[in-house]
Amino acid sequence: MTIAAKWQASSGSSVCQLGNGNAQWQADLDAPMGNPAIPNPHDLLDSALAACTALTLQIYAKRKGYDLQEVLVNVSHEETSGSYKMIRHVEVRGDFTVAVQDDLLRVANKCPVHKSLSAQITIDTTLNAA
Repeated sequence: MTIAAKWQASSGSSVCQLGNGNAQWQADLDAPMGNPAIPNPHDLLDSALAACTALTLQIYAKRKGYDLQEVLVNVSHEETSGSYKMIRHVEVRGDFTVAVQDDLLRVANKCPVHKSLSAQITIDTTLNAA
């Protein structure tokens, strides 16, 4: 699947329109230049990990018959020169033994976005002027 981003000067704002052919969403700059109600690109990256973690745990717990009532995932990040550290806190609600909690943590660390972000990432870029 391809994600497309589009920005036009005629829009009068810094908001970037995003889509994948099915869904549409937006991104903007950090305040004060951007709209604080619209996520910035780092928020989108962090939210991908949070969403994937919650969805992966939901599916896994259902398949295993675990009493998972709710999943809360918070992701923040620390960025330094040459380093981007994501800090993920996962809270699960339900009746779990320690062994089940350990199993859920193991699965959280294997969600597809976690695996992608932990892998070596390369980016090939082309630029066309029209």
